[in-house]
This record gives sequence, C-alpha cells and structure tokens, in this order.
Amino acid sequence: MGYADKALAPGEAVVYRARYHWIIYRTGLVILVLGALLGVGAFYAARKSPGSGVAPVVAYLALGFAILAGLILLGRWFRATRDEFVVTDRRVIRAVGVVSRDHEQAPIDKIQDITVKQSGLGRMLGYGDVILETASERGTLEFPSIASPEEFRTAIWGRPRAGSPAPAASPSAPSLASGAAAGRMEELEALRRKGLVTEAEYAEKRREILSHL
Repeated sequence: MGYADKALAPGEAVVYRARYHWIIYRTGLVILVLGALLGVGAFYAARKSPGSGVAPVVAYLALGFAILAGLILLGRWFRATRDEFVVTDRRVIRAVGVVSRDHEQAPIDKIQDITVKQSGLGRMLGYGDVILETASERGTLEFPSIASPEEFRTAIWGRPRAGSPAPAASPSAPSLASGAAAGRMEELEALRRKGLVTEAEYAEKRREILSHL
C-alpha cells in the first residue's frame, strides 16, 4: 500500500493514478545499446584479429557499459515504483523520492490552471510534463514525463469543485404532462363558456385530455 492509499480521508476515493512514461529509461537504454554494439565489435575483433589484444579491451568496455546501463535502468525502475501521482475525488497527491520522501498535495478547488508541456516526440509517444498552478503556499506542483498527460488533466478537471452550483433539477415528465393538460382544460372550458363547443364535444375532449395523464 502506497502513501496515497494510507493518506486517504474517510470517504475519499482514488479516481486516477498517473505513471511515468517508459521514456524515463531512455538514458539506460542508449547505454545498453552502445554496450551491445561494443560486444559485437569485440566478437568481430576476436574473429578477425585473435592475437591483437583488441578484443579483450573492447569486451571489458562492453561489459562496463552493460553494468552501467543495468544500474541506471534499475534505479529508474525503482523510482517509478516508488513515486506516486494520484487524483482523488478531493485532491491531487504527489509523493516522490527514494531515500527521503517529498509529499505534496492540492485540493481540487485550489487548482487554478493546468499546463501540459509536450515536445514533438512527446506528442508522438504520448508523454509530457504536467504543471498545476494552485492557490496553496507551494504555488505549483510538477509531474515530469507523465504517460497520457491529457488523461491526467481530464481526471483533475473532471472532478466536481467545492462550492460549484449543483445542476438544476429538470422537471419530471408527470409534472410536464399535468401542466400541459391543465392548460388544455382551461382552453376547453373557455370555449364551452363561449358556446363554441357543444356539451357532447366538451365531454369527449375532456375525456381525451384526462386519458393522457
């Protein structure tokens, strides 16, 4: 159970969990690819010049790149599993850090603006930075390299805000039908008083109006 789940108030529910995009692994992946290329180079040198001594040097270099890439990827993975970006029905929670934790939160009704920053590559791959401007003391909350940033923004803006007026209740169908029938009855009664309809016509129309209630 993460920090956000433990910090939930009674009756508060999580509605969205944002996560890092896989782009955060790009540095480790690039180094890993370089290590793989060096490994291929070492194999090629061993086949072409087995006594030159080049192959062992390149092989050790490839191994060093692979170890470095593994450490970077492991660190990013551990960070991705620890950092939390959560939207509840009351607030937005940001909890980041591995050794020391930084906990920030902003009530939904204190959020004044949300900015999504995406590069061309970010738009293609579906990631970006989300910046929340709030009326709290911290001022802003930043969420870097978030996957599906537009969904994150929609999850926040889609929550009801404190103090917002409730939608007006629409009149029910029976109420509308009763009002329309009353108006038709008044018109029919006026026609009868003026002698424009006979008693038989009046009785028939009255039954017709009442049958639709």
